[in-house]
Amino acid sequence: MNAESSKQDIERIIADLVKRGLNFIALERLLEALDNDPKNTRLRFLLGEVYINLLDFHQAKKVFEELLDEDPDNRRILFMLPKALMGTGDKDGAIKLAKDFITSNPDYGPRGGLALADFYERVNQPEKSREVLEQIAPEDGEIKASCCYTEGRLLIQEKRYEEAIAKLHQFIEMRNAFEYEVQVNKADEAWFQLAKAYDKMGEYDKAWDAAEEGHASYRGWDETRPLEELESIRKFMTRPVLEGLAQADEQYEWDPLFIVGMPRSGTTLLEQILGMHPLVSNGGEMSISMSMVVEMSKITDSLIPWPKTIIDLRVDDANRLGSMYMNALRPFAGDSKIVSNKSLILQSQLGFLSMTLPRSRAIMLYRHPLDNAVSCHTTSLVSIGHRYTTDLSTFGKVWVARRKLQEHWLEHLDIPMLELHYESLVQNQNDETRRILEFLGVEWEPDCLDFHKSTNLPRTISFDQVNRKMYSTSDGRWRNYEKYLGPVIDEVGEYL
Repeated sequence: MNAESSKQDIERIIADLVKRGLNFIALERLLEALDNDPKNTRLRFLLGEVYINLLDFHQAKKVFEELLDEDPDNRRILFMLPKALMGTGDKDGAIKLAKDFITSNPDYGPRGGLALADFYERVNQPEKSREVLEQIAPEDGEIKASCCYTEGRLLIQEKRYEEAIAKLHQFIEMRNAFEYEVQVNKADEAWFQLAKAYDKMGEYDKAWDAAEEGHASYRGWDETRPLEELESIRKFMTRPVLEGLAQADEQYEWDPLFIVGMPRSGTTLLEQILGMHPLVSNGGEMSISMSMVVEMSKITDSLIPWPKTIIDLRVDDANRLGSMYMNALRPFAGDSKIVSNKSLILQSQLGFLSMTLPRSRAIMLYRHPLDNAVSCHTTSLVSIGHRYTTDLSTFGKVWVARRKLQEHWLEHLDIPMLELHYESLVQNQNDETRRILEFLGVEWEPDCLDFHKSTNLPRTISFDQVNRKMYSTSDGRWRNYEKYLGPVIDEVGEYL
């Protein structure tokens, strides 16, 4: 096999991983492939796409801006960059770029308009979204179906749930009739939007059935490997082991704050509250720690698999990895003192990160396991890699394994850590916010209570829950679905 053929095979394999939603595996493969072929434009584009799928929008923005500098007229890059900007909270920049793209590429057709309508919907500007949709006047079946999907989301935002349900069902029927491959993930997401609408109407059985349809194409996930990895980290990274390993000794520009929790446990809410403080910047779901793990194997030339690779770390290596993390913060951290990271893989990497970032802190965020299970199971998380949410028994096992690892770090790490319960945060916002800011060593900031007024809202799955005042209606939501939750209850019983 010649070099060109081999390169195409690698690109094809990684593109297939992305298409199947296996983004964590795709990222690892991409980082390795780009180490051997750093100028490969196709791989770099895929890297930006994976970062968006993993909700690491700052890294996606960096990748697409670098690609655009090299090829300013590349329409695929111009089409993707607004998504990255939206994710970083720069909604004005995203919309401006999307408008410029549509103006300068009229032959691109209604796809650009669809993207713009989607942006407007996601930043709570439904009137503008509708204006764009009306201008599209779709004839093509695929475009018409996509318009139905966006309009369904708009109707949910406007609390017109029955109309939203009809529109989303129309989209699913059209998608099934046309079988457009580009619509596959969107069709799955439509079922979760239906679940949301039915839930709002109190039609809980229909909501659950819709969520089950959304999970249907993701069945068959093997829980063995991730559970074994979580357990191996807990057994290996104990206090005696960690105390004998090399630690970074450099003083870096910013103090990292790790928000450690499960999906749908309140990590976005907490980060948005803290982001209202002038000394705190939000990093979102940063995937830099995965890059650090890949880099660690190279710089140590270690043959030992993760997590035991850290045995071969030297102080200079730890400093180099810490600097790598700081470089990931540099584009957005500015004059802040603290930069948060709410990556959903932090449970497994907190021990390693504490060695490379000596001034880091962590907030251990917990949520009632059954409320957490319902929220995860009725939300479109599978398409971004959280396939354990598809099977309730597996979810329970993963939830317990991650919770035990959080408890493990409290016992075995020396970095400052604070335990916080989502339920307490939403019921006692003032007191809990004061406690958190005191933990961070910053002055009281009343704007933190008005987080919903932020003009820099993130584009995440939890977006619609951080652009309005604190509410507690999700507490005890599991009771509406109790008859479905037996498999979870069997696994998480010790935490009930």
